[in-house]
Amino acid sequence: MSEITYKIKFRKGDFEVEVQGDKKWAEEKFKELTSEDFQTTITQKVVTEGIPEGIPETLVEFLDQKGNPQKHTELVAVFAYWLFKVEKMETFNVRDIVNCYDRTRRPKPSNPNQIINTNVRSHIFAEAGEKKEGYKAWVLTRIGEEIVEKMK
Repeated sequence: MSEITYKIKFRKGDFEVEVQGDKKWAEEKFKELTSEDFQTTITQKVVTEGIPEGIPETLVEFLDQKGNPQKHTELVAVFAYWLFKVEKMETFNVRDIVNCYDRTRRPKPSNPNQIINTNVRSHIFAEAGEKKEGYKAWVLTRIGEEIVEKMK
């Protein structure tokens, strides 16, 4: 006789959780895997293990390494580099950039899209082919990588 299994599946952006088993176990495991503490631990572990050589473990330390840029165009370029090289994001959107401002406790510009568009005109970013999570998305260009790598 086959056992009845209970399945829970949840997806939000790049995050996906699927558990299957008896109802009590599946609900407990789902609660554990979707807890904020667990997600933070996993994100920190993945980011720390994937950091290229010569790049500090935190975004704040990376900003220090890059001379703590004050101009928003430079700051956003550094954020995009971090997202691409460390967090392995192929594309980023304005929400990702605003999140970087929040994580580093830097004052946000009143119009972050304008900063991004300035970097597009400077060939630091290029528009991605598809949207990301419903928002316009961009990629860091090779020119953008070189600019950030030369900063200090």
